[in-house]
Amino acid sequence: MIKVLIVEDEFTIALDLEERLKQMGFEVAGIAGNYDKALSLLLEKEPDIALLDINLGKGKSGIDIAKIIDEKFNIPVIFLSAYSDDKTFEDAQQANPMGFIVKPFKDSDIDHGIKLALQRYKEISEKQTGKNENSYTDFKENCIFIKDKGKITKINTSDILWLEAMDNYTIVHTKSGKHIAGSSLKKTLTKLNSPNFLRIHKSHAVALDKITKIEDNLVFINKKYLVISRNYKKELLNKLNLF
Repeated sequence: MIKVLIVEDEFTIALDLEERLKQMGFEVAGIAGNYDKALSLLLEKEPDIALLDINLGKGKSGIDIAKIIDEKFNIPVIFLSAYSDDKTFEDAQQANPMGFIVKPFKDSDIDHGIKLALQRYKEISEKQTGKNENSYTDFKENCIFIKDKGKITKINTSDILWLEAMDNYTIVHTKSGKHIAGSSLKKTLTKLNSPNFLRIHKSHAVALDKITKIEDNLVFINKKYLVISRNYKKELLNKLNLF
């Protein structure tokens, strides 16, 4: 059942709204007439949505409460107000409400307003979650972290030139120097999980975008060269954009 917090300083209006909400099938998480009581109920009752009167007499307004909810609590808000002027509406918009209902309101205004607000808020949250996941995926693909002697070093994958096997370790050659990863070359390539890195010998793999030229069985990265094993040469040539 959806839990609704009512923030309304006129007690008779609040009680009437509470009764209406119950008849619509909603659960009322509580009634607050001021800022402090609203915060207390938000923390204690964890409502799913808040209906806020904009004008609460003295002290902080419903807009102030909505701003705190927007910053600290993961729920939508709907404003209730007897005022529909442009100034009130513009001030209310600063708190990112999911709805604005002008008093006096019908039951259908409240019922539809709550359902639409919850749906809209869910869609926005899902889009934001997807955006964060994509950012995290990009982050993982764009860098690695190597732990060595208690120090963890971040390395951008775009800075890696080639990888060299050394027993059960891997030497990561970058533009700025060498780093030793505590995993085999095979495991390091698996963790990198990038089509830009290709094994060309049992002892090393190369960043394809760093290759400057290929001569016979040698791959050059600027002045440094690496040997291409016969078993890997065909795959390397297939990966290159040959004309």
